[in-house]
Amino acid sequence: MNARSALRGAGTALDAAALEARVQRLADLLQRARPQALGLVADNGIEWVVADLAAERASVPLVPLPAFFTLGQLQHAADATGMDALLCDAPGIATALGFTPGGQLPGSALPWFRRKAAIAVELPPGTSKITFTSGTTGTPKGVCLSAEQQRTVAASLVTATQGVGIARHLSLLPLAVLLENIAGVHAPLDAGATCCLPPLGTIGVGGATGFDPRVALGAIERWQADSVILLPQMLAALTAVIEAGAPRPARLRFAAVGGAKVSPALIERARAAGIPAYEGYGLSECASVVALNVPGANRPGSVGRPLPHARVRIDDGEIVVDGAGFLGYVGEHSPGTGSLRTGD
Repeated sequence: MNARSALRGAGTALDAAALEARVQRLADLLQRARPQALGLVADNGIEWVVADLAAERASVPLVPLPAFFTLGQLQHAADATGMDALLCDAPGIATALGFTPGGQLPGSALPWFRRKAAIAVELPPGTSKITFTSGTTGTPKGVCLSAEQQRTVAASLVTATQGVGIARHLSLLPLAVLLENIAGVHAPLDAGATCCLPPLGTIGVGGATGFDPRVALGAIERWQADSVILLPQMLAALTAVIEAGAPRPARLRFAAVGGAKVSPALIERARAAGIPAYEGYGLSECASVVALNVPGANRPGSVGRPLPHARVRIDDGEIVVDGAGFLGYVGEHSPGTGSLRTGD
């Protein structure tokens, strides 16, 4: 964390010193509680980030879960990881997953729940975070990441975007989505920028697919955002409403677009509409981002240059990434390796 870093939520803010105190206080409690795996189900906000940073500091594996997961997907994630503790702002979900209230932990405003883990789960050594695929159907797969991997990717993102001039980042994706977690929180904090973390419902985002582009544009202006992260369908919706007469974002400098392939035509339309869109590429196994277009290093139709830490090669038509390997998958005994065959 940089000395100038700060978090801003709905009606509240933490400067770097206050954030450090909150994180350390919660980390001390988590170290004493020693959960096998800690789940996190909560709306975007300061409390989410405090829990994330505290779990890493306490060396407690964290399992961030999107609220848009079905109950069956949440149950699978909880059981697969041996989750025996949960910070959750939706008590009904916690109860349905078999957790019982454990009161409030000093250092966090999120309700604390415990349960007896069904089995002891052996996670890859060094597991700091378990991110589950964010699809709305099927059984999510848990990817185990180390704290070092996450810090490495965040540092690379800071290096890649250092000339953009990002002072305020607005999170438009759920923080449980790894891309927003790493590129929208860890990287801005490392760079000394302010992370703006309003509740998703107040900025036009709801569920897995709900998005109101006019409300989101208003939020970008209201929070004076220099940067945002968008899915391609969000970029298309924002572009369309601006083309229909909505005001252009006056301050926005950088809109990273990922999660699926983006057509060069959409990027061109977005920029003509005043959205500085730049396509990137990544995957959970690589702790989110592998390559990114940025101002001054932008090639239309590409996903940009590899980040400084990543080494990318093409082997028999398949993208292979070295230097950003993961630890392994939950429930599989074969560990991850330094080289990742992406399947792309």
